[in-house]
Amino acid sequence: MVEIRRETSARSANSLRVGILVWLTLQNSVHTLLLRYSRARHVERMFLSSSAVFFTELMKLLTCILAIIYEQRGVAQMASEVAQHVFANPWDTMKVCLPAMIYTLQNNLFYLAASHLEAATFMIASQLKIFTTAIFSVIMLRKALSRKQWLALATLFIGVSIVQLQHTVDTTIADTHQRPLIGFTAVLVASSLSGFAGIYFEKILKGSAPVSLWMRNVQMAMFAIPSSLIASLVQDWEVISEEGLLYGFDAIVWVTVFWYCIGGLTVGVCIKYADNIAKNFSTSVAIILSTIGSVYIFGFVPTRLFVLGAVLVISSIFLYSSNPPTYATLSVSTSEQPSH
Repeated sequence: MVEIRRETSARSANSLRVGILVWLTLQNSVHTLLLRYSRARHVERMFLSSSAVFFTELMKLLTCILAIIYEQRGVAQMASEVAQHVFANPWDTMKVCLPAMIYTLQNNLFYLAASHLEAATFMIASQLKIFTTAIFSVIMLRKALSRKQWLALATLFIGVSIVQLQHTVDTTIADTHQRPLIGFTAVLVASSLSGFAGIYFEKILKGSAPVSLWMRNVQMAMFAIPSSLIASLVQDWEVISEEGLLYGFDAIVWVTVFWYCIGGLTVGVCIKYADNIAKNFSTSVAIILSTIGSVYIFGFVPTRLFVLGAVLVISSIFLYSSNPPTYATLSVSTSEQPSH
């Protein structure tokens, strides 16, 4: 009986790992392709990316509230939990103010990057968040990286630079509406913000009372929703004043918003149960799938420089995680993006 239970438990664990691996891969690749498609397609009324970020935050709050209702088995219990953790403990809630607003800005920058970069290029460039997270961990948390990890970071930076270089070379024949330099700058700034916010989040939450992922996202929504709304009004007031926040929204935009929301929440949960090999494998496969998708959907033609850069980036991810740092878990599980 004991052996049967062990076999059943092992099978369940393996099924869970496989399911997580498939989901992480699909989330990363589909998210990248959706983001790119929503911004690159030719439509008469292009939606406002700032509005998309705002509605993503609203949808995320609603999803978290529903999850808490399910966990607490009732609306009254949910309201009591939210009041206790969000309003009755304002200092703990205030701790997430800066990360919440940073993640809002980061999401706006990712939309900007997706408007100017191919999906595969965007996917590879966004791996710079590994580099920036490591650098900020050394500066802010005084973490010591091994020589192998420093080598991996250098390889990652070189790989992304090569991909950027091939994109710069191709700009003479590229779509005149695309500005690869703007796209790469947006990714670089967004990755830097992501790295800082993740490490800052870990630092300020050390010693804090444990809070569920759902409740932590509710706390962040208290700042992310108003800040994203203000950013949208300031950035696109002329259009919003005449057409409203939903200007240009269609089925594709809503699917992108929904995927952004669900992906950001579920990946944080999945990563808790995924080991480094699974995460690295899913990222690598997602890069390959994004490249294939870019070829068939957008007519992207990978060059030798692109392939070389992609190989270096994928190799650096495995090399860096072969001696994993201790800071990664919290910063990833509480982050709102991507994969990102």
